[in-house]
Amino acid sequence: MKKLILIALVLFNAAVASADNTMADLVAGKTKLVFLGLDFTQAKYIGKAGFMDAQAIQNQHIVSWNNLIELEPKKFSLQKAFNLKDDQYKSKVEDMVAFNKSVNVEKNITEDEHSITEDQVKKSVAKYSLSEKEGVGVVYVVESLSKNAEKMTAWVTFIDLATKKVIHTEKVEGKAGGFGFRNYWAGAVYKINQEIDKSLYKKWSKSFKA
Repeated sequence: MKKLILIALVLFNAAVASADNTMADLVAGKTKLVFLGLDFTQAKYIGKAGFMDAQAIQNQHIVSWNNLIELEPKKFSLQKAFNLKDDQYKSKVEDMVAFNKSVNVEKNITEDEHSITEDQVKKSVAKYSLSEKEGVGVVYVVESLSKNAEKMTAWVTFIDLATKKVIHTEKVEGKAGGFGFRNYWAGAVYKINQEIDKSLYKKWSKSFKA
């Protein structure tokens, strides 16, 4: 009988350990958050006059926009927005930097409007090779950079890192602004972060309350 109880406890503990992370866990501070960076594999660049150097965007700026998340944590960290302790938050963008190597910016510069669906976001996430396996990851799956509208549109996407399951995704816009091409679009990432800090986290805390 004692053996059966012991086996049951082991199985129960294993099930708990492998349980999926949820948005309720995240907003309650029960799991850690990893900012994975920006996924540009489905992005379009709207307004040809605003994207004259496709090779520079592809080979330099996409990497730089991701690296800024780690290099300038005071500006781009999401730790404060989610009320997380130091050991509950980190940024690690190297997997997105590698994933973005498949993009072809020149073919995606257009004058036409562009949108992607939640299913397309999930298909992209399914292709990720992630080195982080614990907690919740957040990635911005970029839909478009519109010079015409002066904004970036991205799907803010939360992933259970243990299973790579998307637990929530939501389209958010950020107004571009800043001196120089890199900073202009990095400003849009900052505005998306601000939107999370000012209003979206509060909304999610209510929607996903355990």
